[in-house]
Amino acid sequence: MSVDERRRIFNKMVAFIRQIDIHYKCFYIEKKHIPDVVEATGRLSKQISQFIREHYEDFLSFDDVKIYYDNGQVEVSKILSSVFNALLPNPIFRKVMPSEYKLFQAADLLCTLELVRLKLENNMFSKSEKTFFGNIRDLKKNYIKPLSKKEWP
Repeated sequence: MSVDERRRIFNKMVAFIRQIDIHYKCFYIEKKHIPDVVEATGRLSKQISQFIREHYEDFLSFDDVKIYYDNGQVEVSKILSSVFNALLPNPIFRKVMPSEYKLFQAADLLCTLELVRLKLENNMFSKSEKTFFGNIRDLKKNYIKPLSKKEWP
């Protein structure tokens, strides 16, 4: 696909996310500063656990808490299973095919934009990202700022 075709699809996904009642939270670590998988797993587990504890009543207000994951990374699957099962009464886990779930695709897009935001902050914005998004001002104005309003406080 051409850049214009990919951008058109991307913009449709962004418009979809802006219209739906969705909130997100991204968790991340800088792997280059972490010597092994055990420490990385621990750090991510702590971030997610802290977030769940801080918003525990919010999670309990839902009839079901469903975790959709494509099992792409074994460590992430283990983290999600152990943290959610330890902290919430009855989490429901679903393995998904990304192409079948729009909300999974929305989550993927939100995580991608979070990564782009982090790259901007660290002056690591690539040529291909510049080609796709155009200038940094438009990227922030059209994508990062509007979607950041959906972030769970």
